[in-house]
Amino acid sequence: MTPQRPYLVVFRAGLQSLHPRIVAEDPSRNWDCVVNWWGVEPDHASADVVLPGGINKPDGFYHLATQNLIAWRSYDYILLLDDDVYFSPGDISRLFTIAHEHATYLAQPALRWGTYASHPVTLWNPLCKLRATSFVEVMAPVFSRAALEYLLETLTLTKSTWGIDWAWSALLANQQRIQVIDAVRVDHTKPVNLKAGPLYQLSRSLGTDARSELEAIKRRFPTFGGIGTHRDGHTFRACIPPWAGLWLMRLIDKAIRYAHARGWSSALPRRP
Repeated sequence: MTPQRPYLVVFRAGLQSLHPRIVAEDPSRNWDCVVNWWGVEPDHASADVVLPGGINKPDGFYHLATQNLIAWRSYDYILLLDDDVYFSPGDISRLFTIAHEHATYLAQPALRWGTYASHPVTLWNPLCKLRATSFVEVMAPVFSRAALEYLLETLTLTKSTWGIDWAWSALLANQQRIQVIDAVRVDHTKPVNLKAGPLYQLSRSLGTDARSELEAIKRRFPTFGGIGTHRDGHTFRACIPPWAGLWLMRLIDKAIRYAHARGWSSALPRRP
């Protein structure tokens, strides 16, 4: 595949993938579209390239990258995207533009309030354009080329994908190189289905499960201090004075964590 645009999106897609809609709604997109298809009857019409391979999204990208099936080092930023994440028209292009303007290393878009969310730190904080955090989720990470080069070998750490993002956070701990881009909000359209989801069924057939893999990663990377928003390093919206922004942002962050802990905006099933 010869790069046509400065940025790359790789969708791990099945039959219900949202990528055809996202591509159609961004006719002037600044990103090339690779679909790493895991189902049957792939949709070639809505992608620049359709390629099979891999157990899951990170593993699929690792396969494509190490087999030289995509020239990913020719792109400035690479988004590895689940097929149930919806961006408003043109927002992937805007996400890349913001990432480039602010020279982000590893980032993700914010999740809308009320959508399915696993971690409160990923939910939108309306005061910020970019928010310095200790964590981004494996669902929609935006890598700079340098970040992906550094973290490439982590993409095969687990079968379920759980824990891979924890490893990123541990490897980048205390470096202020992780950000949530609050200026772009997305919808996660499906909850996590640990019982019947195809990926989780596959991981169990391979002799493991998501929660066990996450615990194993935590033991392997014990130095990570925990998921949260940093005390400083944020870019506030133009209308927010920094002296007020820090205090208000922490207040909103606390309210989001409080609401999420009580079941609002949850993507994960409760433990039995």
